[in-house]
Amino acid sequence: MNVSPENERIRDVFAHYGLAMYLAQNLERGLSMVLALSGETSHITAWDYDARLAENYQSTFGELVSKFLALPLAASSGLIQRLEQARDHRNDLAHQYFWDHAIEFASPEGQEAMLTRLRQLQSEFESLDDALTKIVDVHIKSRGDDLESFHSFSEMRLNAFLSGAEIPHTPERVPNPVEVVAAREWHSDQSKPGNLVLISKEGRYLVPGEKGICYGPQSPPAGTMEKELSFENAFPVKVNPRPKVTMPRNYGIPLANGYVLRAKTKPSLAPGSFHVWIQKPRNVK
Repeated sequence: MNVSPENERIRDVFAHYGLAMYLAQNLERGLSMVLALSGETSHITAWDYDARLAENYQSTFGELVSKFLALPLAASSGLIQRLEQARDHRNDLAHQYFWDHAIEFASPEGQEAMLTRLRQLQSEFESLDDALTKIVDVHIKSRGDDLESFHSFSEMRLNAFLSGAEIPHTPERVPNPVEVVAAREWHSDQSKPGNLVLISKEGRYLVPGEKGICYGPQSPPAGTMEKELSFENAFPVKVNPRPKVTMPRNYGIPLANGYVLRAKTKPSLAPGSFHVWIQKPRNVK
């Protein structure tokens, strides 16, 4: 079947539009990975990374760019202006591209101009994604981790969220009240600080998130060791997983007998990071 030059150009515009959107999504993934690694660089567990990826998955492209621009490494990366432009270009593609180019799309000259611009956008999205990948790779190498294993793990986690096989963590999905019966600590390395995990009456893992208590994974991540924590007097207790008075990553949730679950940011922590602990009553040493 012969295709006329005009129909071939129209087909090419649609094809190159689709490729540009695909590369923009790859760039979005790259940003999610950089941000997931932007917490405390001295120790980050698989659960830390998983939870941050889940949070980033819920963010828009524009929100991810804003988060990146707030990082200390943004200024030295040389990517600020390029990412801001990429954000605007991606939004134009996603929301109004064919409407804004309706007149161009009606003529051969306009179609060729659209193809030229789409190729330029593809190149820029791909170049930015490569630059972000280099930032990630430098970080992973500095930790002594295997690059291939890390990228394989990241791809698996992102695909799980994108496919709906796993649900991003949010306190909105935890019932109010939820009964907590114990606390544990998850370690990927016994020589480094672990992560506080709560256990619900139903046996579900609960983790402190940005704005309250969220569901964790159904089982500990591979390579994670569990350690029981001795807070018998703090549990069992029924709590509201969504604190009434809170700022993101700064809240307290009352437990039993004067114990309090605390989450708080610190100036020494990177953007998006926060410290979690169970505060004992003043009369308990």
